[in-house]
Amino acid sequence: MSNEEKIVFLYRVGHIPQEIVDHALKTVPNGYTLTFSPEEHSDEERRTLIANADHLICYGRGFDDFDVAAKAKIFQVLSAGFDRFDIPAFTKAGIPICNNGGANAPTVAEHAIMLMLSVFKKLPVHHNGLHNGEWIGHRYGLEMRELRSKQVGIVGFGHIGQQVARIANGFLATVAFFDPLEISQSVKDEYKASQMNLKELLETSDVITVHTPLNDATRGMMNKDTFSQMKNSAIFISTARGPVTVEADLINALDTGQIAGAGLDVFEEEPTPNDNKLFKRDNVVVTPHMAGTTIDTSYRRIAFAYENIQRVSRGEKPLAIINTDLQD
Repeated sequence: MSNEEKIVFLYRVGHIPQEIVDHALKTVPNGYTLTFSPEEHSDEERRTLIANADHLICYGRGFDDFDVAAKAKIFQVLSAGFDRFDIPAFTKAGIPICNNGGANAPTVAEHAIMLMLSVFKKLPVHHNGLHNGEWIGHRYGLEMRELRSKQVGIVGFGHIGQQVARIANGFLATVAFFDPLEISQSVKDEYKASQMNLKELLETSDVITVHTPLNDATRGMMNKDTFSQMKNSAIFISTARGPVTVEADLINALDTGQIAGAGLDVFEEEPTPNDNKLFKRDNVVVTPHMAGTTIDTSYRRIAFAYENIQRVSRGEKPLAIINTDLQD
């Protein structure tokens, strides 16, 4: 009889390419077995696997099989966000739920910076112009700006926000941030960043970039009132979660010239309708919620999951635990 501990990987096929599935199988630590449970599994197949699992990994789907997860020592999420999960239910079940510990932070941060530059340099209109046989040249020269010397205002100074700060410093931008937690001076010094209240950040920044989780406090926090406090020349960037922003208010802010542009990877409804009023604007750059998706970050997510599972197997506390109120 095998003494190997069982890992069950719950996932949505469209979210994880076969190459990453193969990589996960190839890099399973010694002493563990890995079984995949795609969303297409029947309830009976899934629940049988969960009932025998020592550890659970999840990506791209929710979870409510607490009644059969008695053996589970950890529920490891591969994403940074955890808004689709009932955190109190995990605590009640005694299962620590953990996110990816910032494994996707470098990728999302790079994407946020790319959106800033793309909006400032009107990349869509120039790109599409050439594809459509039009040489636009310097036509928009007076409407374009550089990131250098601009204030990048970061809303949420966790793993991703800090990586955005690090990259923005490389562009010789000024970095400021808002976070409800008081950030230590050593961290502020490391990232050359000033902590401000939200009002001051909105009023003084040339870029507002959002990197908060989605919860009751952040849902709809970027709205008519917050956009009205931004500079008319400022741009808005979001790679967080769509419902953090009230889309109708963002559209109104763009229509009225309250803000100068936006770069978005996330939307209130996903997939967002093809007739979304944010589309087909020269001052808006959009991508389909893929800011955290690269082969590099996929490998980091898997490695972090396995490291965290091994910590739990050794009797240590897992890293990046979400339900911190879970009693020992």
